[in-house]
Amino acid sequence: MKYLDASIEDTFAFGDVKIDIPMLEYCQVGVAMGRGGDEIKAMADYVTDDVDQDGLYNAFVHFGLIEA
Repeated sequence: MKYLDASIEDTFAFGDVKIDIPMLEYCQVGVAMGRGGDEIKAMADYVTDDVDQDGLYNAFVHFGLIEA
């Protein structure tokens, strides 16, 4: 983030397994994928659809990062 001169407030993390939890906790917004385990879904800020059901796209639209 130093290299990009970015702020933590501008970060999103996407994950689906327990090992991704620290990444989701570190970033401003943590998004669990639909097939993720119960543990990651419980701590995420938002739960989106499965990857094969356009989960990334749907989350990007939800957060206003792209337009539908």
